[in-house]
Order: sequence, then C-alpha cells, then structure tokens
Amino acid sequence: MLNLYRRHLHGCPHRSKGQSYTKCPCPIWCDGELNGKRCRESLKTRDWQRAIRKLAALEDPRAPVVKPIAEAKTAFENHILSLEFSTRRKYKNVLKQFADYCEQARIVDLGELSIEDLDGYRAGRKISAITSSKELQTLRQFFSFCFERKWIDGNPAKAIKAPRNIKPKEVAPYTQDEVSRVIAACDAMGRNSYERLRARAMVLLLDNTALRISDIATLARDRVQDGRIFLRTAKSGQLVFLPVWKATQTALDALPAPRGAETTPRYYFWNGVTSKRAVVGIAERTLAAVFKKSGVLGAHAHRFRHTLATRLLGSGAATLQDVADILGNSPEIVRKHYEKWSSARQERIDRIMQDPNQVVHLVPLGTPVVHKENGPVIN
Repeated sequence: MLNLYRRHLHGCPHRSKGQSYTKCPCPIWCDGELNGKRCRESLKTRDWQRAIRKLAALEDPRAPVVKPIAEAKTAFENHILSLEFSTRRKYKNVLKQFADYCEQARIVDLGELSIEDLDGYRAGRKISAITSSKELQTLRQFFSFCFERKWIDGNPAKAIKAPRNIKPKEVAPYTQDEVSRVIAACDAMGRNSYERLRARAMVLLLDNTALRISDIATLARDRVQDGRIFLRTAKSGQLVFLPVWKATQTALDALPAPRGAETTPRYYFWNGVTSKRAVVGIAERTLAAVFKKSGVLGAHAHRFRHTLATRLLGSGAATLQDVADILGNSPEIVRKHYEKWSSARQERIDRIMQDPNQVVHLVPLGTPVVHKENGPVIN
C-alpha cells in the first residue's frame, strides 16, 4: 500500500512539523510497497487531489492514466498531421481555446474534467450555433482519441447535445452576369500581365471545375491531358475526372512559368519550391483581389461550387450522385447544400403543388355528350 506525504523543501517554514503536515505547497511523494517492491517516488504535483488520482492510477493498472491536458493536446495534434493544413488549423484553434479555458480554471489533467466544465466552456463562447456545433464535433473527436488511449474513462463531450434547428448562411449561386464580371476583373487587377494571366486561369478553372483553391494552386501540368483534368481532391481524397472547356485550356496554355520554377515547370501556379501553404495563400490573395475588383457582392471561391452544382441539377441530366462525383462530395452533402437552388427541383414542386381549382379533370371514356347551341355539353 502506498502513502502520500509532503517532501518539505529547505525553505519550507513547516519543515520541522514532519511529513504528517500536508497543508504547505511542497512537492508530494508516495512511499510504500507496490507489487511486492518498495516504491518511493515523486508524483510531480503539489495538488493533493491530483496526487490522490495519480496514486490510484499507480495502485490500479485498470485506472485511466493521469494525462495532462497540454500533453493530450500535443499528442492529438501529432495524430492529425496527415490531414490538410486547413483542417489541422481548425482543430488546433478549437483545442487552443479549450486549453486556455482549462488553464484559467486551473484544470490540469484530463481526469479532472467534468461535463459541467464543458458546459462552462461552451457557455462562455460567443459564437454562432453552427460554429458551436462544429466545435462540439472537434471536442468529441479529441476526447474519443483520449478515451481510446485510456487517458479518461469516458467521452464527456458525448453527453452534450448539439444545437438544433441550425440555419446555415445561405450561399446563392452566381448569375451569368456575375461570373462575367468576375472574369472581366482579372484583366484589370494586379500590376502586370503575370498576375492577370494567373488570375484569369484560376477563375476559369473555378468556373469550369469548381475545384477548391488548394487543388487549383497545386495543380500539376500532367493532370490536364487530352482535354480533361484528372486529380484526387485534397479535402475528400476522391478522384475527379472532368472535361476542360476550350476557354479554360487557352488560359492554361497562356500561363507564364511560376517565378522560381524550373525551365520546364511541373505545376501551373506553383514553383514546387515554396511550401504548399505558401502557394495556397498566394492563390487566396489573388482571388480576393479579383473578387474585390469585380464589385460582385459576397463573391468568393466557394460560390463556384454552388454555381456548378445548380447548373448541373438544373439541367435535369445530372443526378445527385453525378454531382457528388464531380464535386468530390457525397450525395447527402449535395442534397443538403445545393439541391434547394435547382430550378428543375422547384419546377417539380410547382407541379406537385399546383392549384387544385386549376386542374383539368379528364372525362372517362364512354361518357355521353349532348350537343347544344353553345357547344357540346357532358351529360
């Protein structure tokens, strides 16, 4: 059995009172017999309650390992290194906010956390319902990661209910006039033809394929062959194989080599030397300048995904699965975010919900018709 005691420091005014005195802030040690052997070691804490939990973990191998929140956060961040930078950044931002809250609340170890602590953290977050829901998903993933490693005995975030009836901000597709204005803005932005040609090719690729900015910024030249573009999207990892419009191909052919690239560049917009994050940032700033120059309200790159999805669904020739394959999404995501803008869908609703008083009822065959002066009348 192990016993706890304070190992008084030389400067402790209570040193003369011996190990039985525990109300000072000196380090806590344990001493006794564990598994038939003498165990005398520091518990690396000055908090008595935390020392009790650590002692329980030593005596019971089945008990959760005492894990500081800071160490668990670092371990989780290392675990997600294979994800895209933008995704990792979102996870890190949420966990930083949560770790800061725990530090202010003097919560050091995972075992100290309770559902009430999570409620307190979420109550202090002045964010929208949809952001709150996404934060909760991240916390659930983090605590699930910790639970699988036996650092906690359960996932406290699972007991918290996500916000309901969330109304996400509607993103309307571009009109044809707005697309034309964005394309025209490429020829009026920047300081030289290098920037303008790159901007035009990016915008035409967005309009043609609705790829994400990261996929466009790192697009390799060997991915565009025989009038088609082939790649695996960065976010979902799904394969995309799409025709390239003539105007888009012309813009790609006119692109100057990226600055700092080899004589025969491998990529359209990236020199292959700088980091991927750097070239994506350059692409984001270029498109931001184009959208600002165009004067189109609410213009941003992701609206091209809504535009292409609406165009395909409105044609009546593309199914939800077709659109999902093209965008690198699932049919459920397409139905949730894009189908409501489909004119073909609205026309079907209009036909279903037509005024019953305007419906022309068919006359059964064989019904006698009586001819009068004003015309035939059904008897």
